[in-house]
Amino acid sequence: MDISVICPVMDAEPGLLRAAAASALADIDAAGLRGEFIIVDDASSQTGTLGAITALTRGDARVRLCRLGANAGPATARNHGLAAARGEWVGFIDADDLWLPGRLAATQPLRTRPDIGWIGGRHRLALPDDSRPAPSLAEAMGQAAPCTLGGAALTRCLLANFWMHLGAMLVRRDLAQRAGGFAAGLYYGEDMLFMARLSILAPLHMVEADLYAWRRAGCGLTAAPARLTARALAMYRAAASEGLLDGYRRELRWARYSALKGLAANNLRAGRHTAALGFALRAFLLDPREGRDLARFTRLWVGLPGGEPYSRAEAFITKDTP
Repeated sequence: MDISVICPVMDAEPGLLRAAAASALADIDAAGLRGEFIIVDDASSQTGTLGAITALTRGDARVRLCRLGANAGPATARNHGLAAARGEWVGFIDADDLWLPGRLAATQPLRTRPDIGWIGGRHRLALPDDSRPAPSLAEAMGQAAPCTLGGAALTRCLLANFWMHLGAMLVRRDLAQRAGGFAAGLYYGEDMLFMARLSILAPLHMVEADLYAWRRAGCGLTAAPARLTARALAMYRAAASEGLLDGYRRELRWARYSALKGLAANNLRAGRHTAALGFALRAFLLDPREGRDLARFTRLWVGLPGGEPYSRAEAFITKDTP
């Protein structure tokens, strides 16, 4: 088996799930590879989702199903997929996203080299009426793809921001297992933590290609109300206990500070003023030297025009207020 594609599913929209599976299977066919598409059903209950899963597994022998008895989140679901995977290489896709055509062809020269453990590329933001390239990890590190990224600088970059989508990478299955898979129980940030682990074990080889389309249409966990709560910070607590990340405490502290500011800003955008103030105060308590940041937030909180932005985190909208 050449490649396993792991797709966690929890009440995904049926049409998007079918499109996700078709995009990966079509690229496997185009590359002439032996592959499998592993659906990990994270206790879906919607009839349409269950029907789409059944149709996919019956319609193509390469589609395999792992079904969890209770909802456990994407990290645990992906770990079940990794345990079931038979491919030398593993790729990931969310149930509402797409693999872009030519992905496996673009990475083929690197996948045949035994010294390479993981490969990355760019992802695109698939908006309702547009598609645009996301910021590039290579450019964030001052390089241009194709290139090899590694060392402490790569780990710091991956911990600091969402520079590369999990879906825009491929990893040897044995390296993913050495990294310990995903931090069980996480719903947010599990992908960043997994890639940070990988970066300590092996350099990342970047290709000059768009590999993945990340749909930004207000669906899935990206738009879930829990994204405005402390649940979004659980990754930083998990990372603090990571032995592999012992040398990155300062970076983790700064990343958590930035995440708290992002939660404060986005709660304020959502009209959740009390929660917004709480996250801003938590950020200040984490680093009281940043009093000017708190002053900027206070101006916004009371409705005064802002000057320099309080937070440069992604501005997002959830489907409903928690």
